[in-house]
Amino acid sequence: MAYDLVIRNGTVIDGSGRPGYAADIGVQGGKIVAVGKLNGTRGRTLDAEGLVVSPGFFDMHTHYDVQLAWDPLATPSCWHGVTTVLTGNCGYTVAPGRTSDSEYLMRLMAHVEGIPYEVIRHGLDWQWETFGDYLRHIGRSLGVNVAAQVGHSALRYYVMGSESYERAATDDELTDMKEALREGMAAGAIGFSSLQSTHQTGVYGKPVPSQLATPEELMGLCEVLSEFGHGIIGMNPKPGPGHISPEFGDLLITISRNTGMPILWNSVMHRWDKPELWRAMLRYMDRAEAEGAQIYAIAKCQRLDIEFNLRSTAMLDRLPAWKDVMARPHDEKKVLLADDETRARLRQQWADAPSGVGPQPDRVQVERSRLPDFAHAQGKRITELGSQAGKDPVDYLLDLALAEDLGTQFSFTAMNGDPEAVGEMIKDPHCLPGVSDAGAHLDHECGVDFTGLLLGHWVGEKGVMTLEEAVRRLTSMSAGLLGITDRGLLQEGKAADIVIFDPSTIRALPKEVASDLPGGGQRIIQRAEGVKSVMVNGQVLIEDGKHTGALTGKVLSPTNGRS
Repeated sequence: MAYDLVIRNGTVIDGSGRPGYAADIGVQGGKIVAVGKLNGTRGRTLDAEGLVVSPGFFDMHTHYDVQLAWDPLATPSCWHGVTTVLTGNCGYTVAPGRTSDSEYLMRLMAHVEGIPYEVIRHGLDWQWETFGDYLRHIGRSLGVNVAAQVGHSALRYYVMGSESYERAATDDELTDMKEALREGMAAGAIGFSSLQSTHQTGVYGKPVPSQLATPEELMGLCEVLSEFGHGIIGMNPKPGPGHISPEFGDLLITISRNTGMPILWNSVMHRWDKPELWRAMLRYMDRAEAEGAQIYAIAKCQRLDIEFNLRSTAMLDRLPAWKDVMARPHDEKKVLLADDETRARLRQQWADAPSGVGPQPDRVQVERSRLPDFAHAQGKRITELGSQAGKDPVDYLLDLALAEDLGTQFSFTAMNGDPEAVGEMIKDPHCLPGVSDAGAHLDHECGVDFTGLLLGHWVGEKGVMTLEEAVRRLTSMSAGLLGITDRGLLQEGKAADIVIFDPSTIRALPKEVASDLPGGGQRIIQRAEGVKSVMVNGQVLIEDGKHTGALTGKVLSPTNGRS
C-alpha cells in the first residue's frame, strides 16, 4: 500500500489509556490508514526511535478567538503538541456581533482577557455578524483545529446592546438570544459558554453582561444544545476562582441533567485563603455524577504564577489607593510613587489586604529586571531583597520599578501553591489537564506549559498517573467531552492529528518576551523542548519547534467530527 507518510520505530500511546506498544503508523489523505508493521511505499518517513507517538493534544481552555485572525497557528500552543484548541471560554467571543457592536466586544475582550485593545483593533478585520460568519472567516486559514463555543456575553450584547450589562433579559430578548445561539450551533459551534463568576468586572465599570442573566435565562440557552443532541457547556461559575457555591452547584446539576450535555467548569485550584476548598469541589463532582449529571473541571497543572509591572496592571485594583495611582498617566504616576505620603498609603493598604487575595508582598518576586545593575534581584522575593537593603518590601519594589521606568516585571504565586493538592486534583477522574488561558493575559501569564508539565513533571517525576492515562486525558477524554469522534485516538480511519515527543525531556522552556503582536505589541511566550513533530490532519505543522508552512487545520464540530 502507498502512504503519504509513515512514522516508524516509535512507541505508540494511542489515547485509549491502554499500555503503549511498538508499531508504525501509515498516513494517507489526512487520515491514519494503518497501524502495525508497515512495508508499503511512502512519500516520507519520520523516525520515532526512542520517542512516543500519540494523538495530538487538546487545549480545553483558550482565548484564541481574536489571535486566530492574525496567527492561524495559535502559537505558542502548537509548539507544545496541541493540535486542537477550544475557544469561546468564559462567555467571551467576538461573535455574534454587528460592525456597530465591534467596539464594545473588542473592549470587553481587551479588558477581561488582558489583550491590549490596540492589538485587537489592529489585528481584527471585522467581516462577520453571525457566529457562522465568524467561523467561516477564521476557517479560511488555520494551522490548528478549532472547536469554538458561542459566548454568552456576546449573545446578550447582540440582542440587548448596552442594556445587556444593566438588567435581566425579557422573554422576547431571551427568544432572540436562543435563535442566535441556534444559528451558531447549526453553523458548527461546539457549544455554549458563560461567565457567572462575580470576580470580574466588564467595560466602563459595568458588570460583564452574562453576570446579569437569571437562572431561567441560563437554563433556556443551555437547552438549545439539547435540540442538536450534542455540545459542551463551558462555565465560569459563581462565586469565583476555584469555587462553586452550593446553590449554583445545584443549578449546574439540573442543567446537565435536563439537557443531557456535559458541563466543563474553569477551574479547580488550591487557594491560599481556603486550602481545603478543592477537596469539596472534587466531592461535588462525585455527587453530580451520582445524581446523573456530567460535570467536569479543568484542573490547573501549574502554580498560577502571574506577572505584572507598574506601567499597566490591574493586579492591585482591589486596593483603592493603588488603583488610583495605576490609572494615572505615566509621568504623573512616577511622581506619586516617589512621594512619601502616597507611599505610606500604598504600604498600609497592601499590608491590610485580605490573605490570599492578589499579590501579597511575601509572595512577590522580581521576575525580570531591565538593567544589568539589578540582575542579581531576579528570582528573589521582595521581602528578602528589602531586608537586605534595609527597606520595607513595598518601598523596595517601588524603588526598583522607578529605577527601571516602571518596566520591571514582578511575579507572584496566586494559586496552586500546594503541590500535593495539585497532584490530587490532576488525577481525579472528573478533571482534565490545563489551564493554559492561551491567547489571554499576554503581559503577565503564559500557561501553555501544562502539557510538558503534566507529562514531564507530574507523570515522569511524580508518578501521579501513568503516561498512558495522561495522554488519554489530553486526547480522547477531551475529544469525547466535545463530542468529536474522528480524532483523539491513533486508530485506522481517524484524522492524523499526531504528536511525536520524548517523555524524558518534554518540558516548557523559560518564559521570554516576544514583540510579535499586531502594531508591535508584546506578549510572554514559552517554547517547548522534547516535542519532535506535530501533525494536523496528516501534514507536519511543527518540526523541531519550527513551522513547516502547512495550514491544514479545520473548524471542528460534533457534526463534522464523526468517524
